Amino acid sequence: MSPLDLVPGVHRMRPDDHFMVLSETDASPMHVGALILLAVPEGDKAGLTDRLRSHFAERLPATPLQARLVQAPEGYDSDVWQDLGPLDMSAYVVEEAAPTPDMAALHSVVARLGMVRLDLSAAPFKVHVFPHLTGDLAAIYIKQHHCVADGIGFQEVLRLLSDEAPPAPPRVADAVLPSPELWRALAEARFAAEEGARAAQSAARKAALTALEAFKGQRAETPVLKLSGPTSPRRAYTTISVPLDPFKAAAKAHGGTVNDLFLACAAAALRAYLLEADDLPAAPLVINSSRSYRRAEHGGFGNRIVAIHPHLATHIADPVERLRAIQASMAAELARTGHDEALLDALEKPFGARDRRAMFAERTAGGGRVLPGNLSLSNVPGPSGSRSYAGYAQLHNYPVPIIGSGRFLNITSRRSGPNLDMGVIADAEKIADVIRIAVLFSAAAHDYANLAPQGERP
Repeated sequence: MSPLDLVPGVHRMRPDDHFMVLSETDASPMHVGALILLAVPEGDKAGLTDRLRSHFAERLPATPLQARLVQAPEGYDSDVWQDLGPLDMSAYVVEEAAPTPDMAALHSVVARLGMVRLDLSAAPFKVHVFPHLTGDLAAIYIKQHHCVADGIGFQEVLRLLSDEAPPAPPRVADAVLPSPELWRALAEARFAAEEGARAAQSAARKAALTALEAFKGQRAETPVLKLSGPTSPRRAYTTISVPLDPFKAAAKAHGGTVNDLFLACAAAALRAYLLEADDLPAAPLVINSSRSYRRAEHGGFGNRIVAIHPHLATHIADPVERLRAIQASMAAELARTGHDEALLDALEKPFGARDRRAMFAERTAGGGRVLPGNLSLSNVPGPSGSRSYAGYAQLHNYPVPIIGSGRFLNITSRRSGPNLDMGVIADAEKIADVIRIAVLFSAAAHDYANLAPQGERP
């Protein structure tokens, strides 16, 4: 068994993952999602949902999704995942009855479905099937709770659910939870065994906080603009796809990475959009992003991310100078992440789950916290090769990201074969036209390609 297992089939939740449960609100559901377009012949569409139900049922036991969350008695130990036996797949893989023939209609439905919170007393995922797109196209929107895995872990879940992975041995019954008395005894023994490691972690955190003092004042302050303030429960969603090779070539021509150019294109789009709205602040926009610290010993799931808050240099008019400023800000953020990492991945302590619930209830009273950063931007690795589900080829794998409290936009990119696929989600009460941001992003990518030195243009 893993060191986090309580008894066979019952797995303790790490405190970092518990934060993803506790920070969720109706205005900010904590889902990691994907809108996957499939090539499906018209004649196969009638039975597509049933085929996908069977396909996913055969592969779910290899993922962390066939489980439910259970609280420890009195909150003394961690909350746990209890492995579940066979699921009623008709409750988890549902066909959307309303026709969605075009992408605009599909995006609208996905924006609405993304705001429906998952019930963690059941398996923490949902798949919506859209067989009725125009032509030989269908789509699935799959979402899982962020407490299960971060964006990189979610890509592993998608791989395990695809044709790339073989069917897994089925489970015949739910795992058996220990009695409250046994649970308490096992937790006490574990806490006692880990006392030395907890003390070492505490010392490392103190040292990291001391080291972070050297970075004090280096971060740009999050500016206030008309779009600032609490996030509403309404969303607008659209997608972008650009060929990866030309995008990568443009980034290289400017002396940057794909992530550098992704941030620069987002900065150009936001600068242009806010100029049009007469809401561009004098200070640069600040983003919320993350760096993965996942290593082999961490496994494929859970959350292993450090938050970073670089600025987008939206106060700089020249696009190349803006790119250089973004690179410098990102480098400064990455320089501190080794110390930030020491503040994460803490071992559980007695009554830790109970105390976190009380702390978050106090923090979120009155409508939730406003978090650092005006918006979120993420660039998540994805598969370089082809992928299929139940025999149907994946054409695109668009992220369906989340918006944290106080932010108005999230653009997340993900490789999907030869493409860089992006999901753009906005607070619909703050961003009147999310498609305009997507258009401006694509225009910025074209502009950066044209600004590359002669002979190095893609």
